[in-house]
Amino acid sequence: MRTIRWCVAVGMVAFGVSATGEDRKGNKLPDAVLKALEKAGELEVYSLDGNTSEKDGWHGAKVLGKTTVKGDEVKKLVAAINKGVAEGDVGARCFIPRHGVRVTHDGKSHDLVICFECHWVYVYTDKEEKRQSFATSGAAHKPLNAILTAAKVPLAK
Repeated sequence: MRTIRWCVAVGMVAFGVSATGEDRKGNKLPDAVLKALEKAGELEVYSLDGNTSEKDGWHGAKVLGKTTVKGDEVKKLVAAINKGVAEGDVGARCFIPRHGVRVTHDGKSHDLVICFECHWVYVYTDKEEKRQSFATSGAAHKPLNAILTAAKVPLAK
């Protein structure tokens, strides 16, 4: 019996299935977004209040402020976002975004609207309201807060 459990566990890891039975292979950044992040010279980072819905807000969330990051900070943030996606498992049913990242590449803007409480990232391309989504861990939470705090941008409570 112990051998059967061991084989099942190894098979789950080998085929990318989490302990909840979800297929994690589908949890990835869209190719165009990944390429844009890898090539980015700068990123806009937003502080959002997802508890406040605004018609003219950033994808429905109130913008508390934003800042631009460049150079090595971009590489560190992209690495944290990629780590979060790799660790992402299953998100909750809620979505209360408090962070956002905009990257522009090849004439297209990709907006990542992030809720670390619910573990979801919604991606919008060129202001289309049709979104893509994927799960994330909290790997980019502290780096995003550090960037916003250093730029004296207020954070949501």
